[in-house]
Amino acid sequence: MAHSLNILILGGVGAQNSFVAQELVKAGHKVRILSRDTEKEEPKKLAALPGIEVVKGDTYDEEVLVSAFNNIESVFVNTNGFAIGEKSELYWSIRIYELALWAGVKHFIYSTLPYVSKKSGFNPKFRVPFVDGKAKFGEYLKSQPTDVMNWSLLESGPYAEDSLHRRAPKLDEATGEWIWKLFLGESGCMALVSLRDLAWFARYMFENPEEFRGDLLSVGIKHTSGAELASALTAVTGKPSRYVPMTEEEFREGYPLIKMGVAHSPGYDDPTLWTPQSMFYNWFTVWTNSVGNTGLWTRDYQRLDKIKPDRIKSVEEWMRSVGYDPEKSEKSILKSGMTLAGIGEVIGK
Repeated sequence: MAHSLNILILGGVGAQNSFVAQELVKAGHKVRILSRDTEKEEPKKLAALPGIEVVKGDTYDEEVLVSAFNNIESVFVNTNGFAIGEKSELYWSIRIYELALWAGVKHFIYSTLPYVSKKSGFNPKFRVPFVDGKAKFGEYLKSQPTDVMNWSLLESGPYAEDSLHRRAPKLDEATGEWIWKLFLGESGCMALVSLRDLAWFARYMFENPEEFRGDLLSVGIKHTSGAELASALTAVTGKPSRYVPMTEEEFREGYPLIKMGVAHSPGYDDPTLWTPQSMFYNWFTVWTNSVGNTGLWTRDYQRLDKIKPDRIKSVEEWMRSVGYDPEKSEKSILKSGMTLAGIGEVIGK
């Protein structure tokens, strides 16, 4: 590493940003991260780490942003579409980019998601607002030059740390089997992401800016089906496991019909805001139609292998790395902003 960087992380202290912050300071960089409430447990834990400065402030406040960019060389932006809605996410992503360039930032990395609805020809059944908001900004960013401020896109996906805890298998007392019930159909696959590896790739991009000038890096473990999840669980724990496709009725029972994204939207009646049921139904429709590394959500796993040969390459490997056990499965670490509408416990049940 040539020198220690001063890096600003925007979008709160949720799962992804927390992993990235810890990876950066571990490598000797200095991190400033915004949090609306610095008295909560997670901001306090981060603030206790050498090299991390937690500043009280809202990412979606221009005055706060102007101050936060002071003496910053690089920025990692991970906006929260769950909390603020697609319309506000697109606005604030663009405004953050503009302020970063004005402030003299040298490298702008945006955590994005693939534009699956565009790839589908804008088929409504594949439209997921919290995905499209990030993807649309990615399209905007691709039209910007890199001579004044270098930019890069880091494309994420469903976190294993979230999905495999939030939707952990349940024990069938009658058979002794662990039943993994997901809304993936018979052969649908999810391109799960290891947050530990994502954070590593984020650091690598900051330390090698020319390699990713105006470029996109898509991260992931491996496209994994429900049956493969069950096999991995058995291989790791020795416990019998089986995948059972969730029915549409079962899926809908788990999601309330209250709208998400009200935090920075004009109001609850904003027609661009969706309910969790509608949003996640389409989210899983994407995965149901993703068999293997094909379809609307693909990854260049060979490129990832070249950059980080020791990356986590299977869900079984991820389970072993974290000591995954359904009997001791913790609650999801994802802080999505769903609780702003008072529905966090319903979503996570």
